Amino acid sequence: MIRMRRLLAYLLAVLLSGTAGAAQTITPIQPGERPLPNSTESELWYGMDQAEKDIKVSPLLIHDPALNAYVHGVVCAVARDYCKDLRVYIVDIPAFNAETAPNGAVLVFTGTLLRMRDEAELAFVLSHEFAHYQQRHGLQFWGNAKRTTAFFATFGAVTMGVGNLAGILGVANMFQFSRDLERQADRIGFQIATGLGYDPQAGVRMWARIEREEKASKEHKRSPVFSSHPKTDERLEDVRAAAAAVPKGDFRDNLVAYHAATRPFLAHWLDAELSRRTFDTTIELIGDLRDGADADSAGTLAFYLAEAYRHRGKNDDRASASKLYAEAITHADAPVDAWREYGLDLRQNGQPAAAAEALRHYLKLSPQAGDRAFIEKYLAELETHS
Repeated sequence: MIRMRRLLAYLLAVLLSGTAGAAQTITPIQPGERPLPNSTESELWYGMDQAEKDIKVSPLLIHDPALNAYVHGVVCAVARDYCKDLRVYIVDIPAFNAETAPNGAVLVFTGTLLRMRDEAELAFVLSHEFAHYQQRHGLQFWGNAKRTTAFFATFGAVTMGVGNLAGILGVANMFQFSRDLERQADRIGFQIATGLGYDPQAGVRMWARIEREEKASKEHKRSPVFSSHPKTDERLEDVRAAAAAVPKGDFRDNLVAYHAATRPFLAHWLDAELSRRTFDTTIELIGDLRDGADADSAGTLAFYLAEAYRHRGKNDDRASASKLYAEAITHADAPVDAWREYGLDLRQNGQPAAAAEALRHYLKLSPQAGDRAFIEKYLAELETHS
């Protein structure tokens, strides 16, 4: 910690004194390029390198080899000759966000992977983030913001490693670019993704869903991460116009590959989404995911949508949850807990025989269930009334 405090003090002294190097024209970074020694950019990279050290050992990192290889492959596809300059970190945070730091560290939140329908949509997100890196937007932002107190509060949290989560979120929030830079990244990202043959409508579908999710929130508050971005409806309008201008062709979405890479994590990511307790937006999100979902995800999605309705508990939410629990158990991929919640729902609705059958099936599927004693107590009560 003392070493990091000295580092921060040194960076503050250099940057505030204006001796970090003469101003220079900012041009796109080239593959393999590194900042000049003693330049402003080298100081920026050094700070990001310190933050990356903490990210590498974070318990929030997803280490699954297959998922990492898949996402890294998409990053390399959009980055092309820059692939060796980028390091990918999948972070287990249930929020829609991705970020490429100026030093080439690429953060992808699992909440983003949950919200993507296919590889084409993910490619649009990653192409946008790569454009920020390629165009050195971080350096442009740094030059404008380095003298502000608010910026250094964030920079200090990042470089001093003030909590592992704080460091990750600090990197993700640190570079809130101007709307002009965001629009430039959108344009370049669109060109990259479509140039690789990805469906130009993928961005339209993605931003339309994000817009519906935002509108589902009664607060209508956008994430602070995106406060400097163009509004979602503006981005949707822009990408829709760009997609309409692309000649018809044989585009790809790589749906099967995306599904194979992400399906093993679906239940965990949905559980994390529920933990946010933003049930209005979660219901919208899962409802969108259910539209056109593969059969082997139907039970999982039905169960977690039922859980969102149950936790929200408004108006006819209980009835909606009941129908979804009943639907979930008809699918082979239904989580074991679906049988417990279905049984408890039947118990509450005065159907003791059916409830007992469902709860017995739950214990059969999960003989080591931690709540076994409670379920057996319920079964004893139900069997006396059936």
